[in-house]
Amino acid sequence: MSSGSPRPLALLQDSLLGKPASEVLDIDALIAEMEYASRAVAVPLLRLRGETPDAGKVEQSAASLAQRMRGPLIALHAWVLVDEPSGPATVATGALEDFIHFIAMARSLAEFQSTPSPGRLMHLLGLARVRARLEAHVGLVPAIDMPLLPVEEGLNAVEIAAVCSLKLTTVRNAISRREMPYTKQEGAPLDEVLDWMVQRSGFLYPHVNAVTLDRRINGRLANSWLMHNPKVTFERCVSRLRLSLWYLQESDRRLALNAEGVRGCVLLLPAIDPVLFEDQGLEQLEDRTDDPAAAMHREALSLAPEETLWQCHVPTLRVLEALIDRLRDGDAVAPPMCCGEC
Repeated sequence: MSSGSPRPLALLQDSLLGKPASEVLDIDALIAEMEYASRAVAVPLLRLRGETPDAGKVEQSAASLAQRMRGPLIALHAWVLVDEPSGPATVATGALEDFIHFIAMARSLAEFQSTPSPGRLMHLLGLARVRARLEAHVGLVPAIDMPLLPVEEGLNAVEIAAVCSLKLTTVRNAISRREMPYTKQEGAPLDEVLDWMVQRSGFLYPHVNAVTLDRRINGRLANSWLMHNPKVTFERCVSRLRLSLWYLQESDRRLALNAEGVRGCVLLLPAIDPVLFEDQGLEQLEDRTDDPAAAMHREALSLAPEETLWQCHVPTLRVLEALIDRLRDGDAVAPPMCCGEC
């Protein structure tokens, strides 16, 4: 962008970062802010139409404006806070444009008159815009057609913090530690920052990472993916260990994973020969057979003393899918451990 080009309106609010999105975008607070903005905007709109802004007309105009803005507000609110490929509601293009123009007018008036700015409403628009960018990047069609700038690079630190409910200092510290590539001009590339954000518990849209097989995943995403995979059958949950147990179809082999995990997808492979999965792209592969710390896992999986237990991290759905195929097709039952007399 050249130095003479106008800068886009900053929507995301630094003061709202570091808090859960459900708290920041509390619907009652948003509606109250929208109603306040409607009253503020009503006066100049009446004057522009050549009408005298007496109390009765102002109240009537404000009420009418608030009623028109309520529909887009509720639809955007629902979409921004729901982690699904398509939200529960859509907004007509004209209504969305009116809503955006309304917020821009309210913000300008607040700055001119030194009155409270519609910060939560602006933050809502900012998050909706980030969601639309992320979904479009992985090939999804956003349920709500947010207007985007013609040329966009990665996400900046404020956008990353907002979409992960993190403090800005937390994101800046991660950037300084080079946990993700980042430049001041272009921000963090979308592919790389998606892999970083999915490992944060407050990331609003992990479903974006599940659209393609090569994005970083966590236990929650893997568990949801397995629920819809015909190659495996859900066995049960082990609540105290936060594990889900699965049977592989057409075999008696099982696996378990950290069903609520956010930092990564941790897989337990009981009674399986490691030769079959050591070349599958798994990370941090460990033999937990004789590890005292794995005693509870062995008990949960009902393993006999001679049966092996391996633990690993699964980076992507492609690796998980390949592993399941290998275990279904291969002779994966490990032989009994040697007693030392052979």
